[in-house]
Amino acid sequence: MVKSVSKKIIKSIATNENYSKDELEQMEYALVTILFESIKIVSAIIIFSLFGYFKEMIIIQVVMCSVKPFIGGYHEETQIKCFLTTMLSITGILILSLQCNLSFLSNCILIFLSIFCIWNQAPVINLKMPITRPEIINKNRSTGLRNVTILGLICIVAYNYTSYYSIITWTILFLAIEMFNKREV
Repeated sequence: MVKSVSKKIIKSIATNENYSKDELEQMEYALVTILFESIKIVSAIIIFSLFGYFKEMIIIQVVMCSVKPFIGGYHEETQIKCFLTTMLSITGILILSLQCNLSFLSNCILIFLSIFCIWNQAPVINLKMPITRPEIINKNRSTGLRNVTILGLICIVAYNYTSYYSIITWTILFLAIEMFNKREV
């Protein structure tokens, strides 16, 4: 359904402009991706809000949306598998942030370890949508590293003021872990 709506939108845009077939395919892919990601984000926020985790979900989504598009990471073959994997990751982040009391030093170690992993791996290129231009790869890498470093510093500063630092720390760690993709056969 999302793909058919995207095709209709792109066709209506294309009627008045002279776009190449490649440009139309790129626009359609971008629109489909944005729509699926929006549905996934809103659904996750609604589901976890029903359990009383609205603020936590907003924090997790802000961190994920500001880092993951730039560093890449784990991908599933279908949108349903992607949604389920995302829900499992968010559940893990919530459980760890609620159950594990990190000392200041432990928090810093997890943040710096995550930043190192992202620095070492980013961006992970999706084989189904490879980025081939070096300037885009370098820009994504820089943006991802900058965003995760800023979020890491926020965690360190917020440690003594709020327990929400833990959610950011665990989310950053999960994003770093997800950069180590499953093996392709």
